[in-house]
Amino acid sequence: MVDMEKNVEKQLIVRTFEPDMGALKAAARQLRGVSDLGLNLYGQAGEVLVVITARSHAAAAATELTERVAQQLETALGEAAYGRGKGSLAYFTAGELIENEALIAASDSKTGALLAEEFSRTKRGSQVFDFGDSSYSDSRVMSKIKETAAKHCQPGNEAQMAAARAAAAGKCARAEVGVCITGVGLEGRQVYVAVACKGYVYMRRLPQSPDAGKKAALIALDITRRLMAGLPVSEATRAFKANSNFTWDAPVQPKARNRALAPIIVLAVLLVALAVACWYFLTHFSLFGSDSDTVPASAPASISESFSLPASAAGSTSAGSSTPSAGGASQSIGGTVDEQGNVHPFGS
Repeated sequence: MVDMEKNVEKQLIVRTFEPDMGALKAAARQLRGVSDLGLNLYGQAGEVLVVITARSHAAAAATELTERVAQQLETALGEAAYGRGKGSLAYFTAGELIENEALIAASDSKTGALLAEEFSRTKRGSQVFDFGDSSYSDSRVMSKIKETAAKHCQPGNEAQMAAARAAAAGKCARAEVGVCITGVGLEGRQVYVAVACKGYVYMRRLPQSPDAGKKAALIALDITRRLMAGLPVSEATRAFKANSNFTWDAPVQPKARNRALAPIIVLAVLLVALAVACWYFLTHFSLFGSDSDTVPASAPASISESFSLPASAAGSTSAGSSTPSAGGASQSIGGTVDEQGNVHPFGS
């Protein structure tokens, strides 16, 4: 019997940025013995794409194999693996910004051009990046960014200048994330990438290279993606307090972001509101009525009701009649009696 030809082929792309190449190679060696499986790597400016190709008799089996291999690679590479498929780093970063209802702003036209190059490749870009309309292309906003940044950096300190401009961009453009990239294409100067977010500035320093601008833009996007997703930044990234007089070799450790903090606060507020409502109900309402509506335990078993004659009829003939009532109680009635023997309580 001749085996069916494995003519069904499926491909899946695992997208990574600055992965641990040692871990990637180790994962690839573990998969080397898997039949009908191929791995190809494509890299540019720190971004590495792993193309998984699987062949099988049926589409379902080929798809299952690519999914299983992709999971193994993502586990081995950790946070460096940022997505699957054809979406770019800008696409996935924009998705995280949209989920957090956050915007990203550039500090100047050069930084803006580098970010615009990446965001222009995805339709999501215009939802999180203004392409300069309300930031570096607006002369009034640019003037504010420069003025604000000048207050928080020492002249000639490239790192502080980049950090101050990133923080000023976010503040003046009313964006949650501010980005500044300096030194690209300037011979003899290093490239600084600064991303300001929630009171901290996250920075990288790069040497000059033909693709320094592209790599700096991707680094800024990767830092933003991690911050929005609540992931740790890469080990090469340093953090400093925004608008502080820091030194490059003395980074700080940002406080860990607790994504569950907001739901906990909401739950606490609801519990307090419920407690107040219960207290108000118990102190203002009673299920058993007030004490004045209850019959005392010492009340007699029978009730005697009497009617007295008016003062003007005091001299009239009076007769008392006692009639039995339920439970052995009696009711005493006073009044006048006519010739037929009828009693008139109020008659004369």
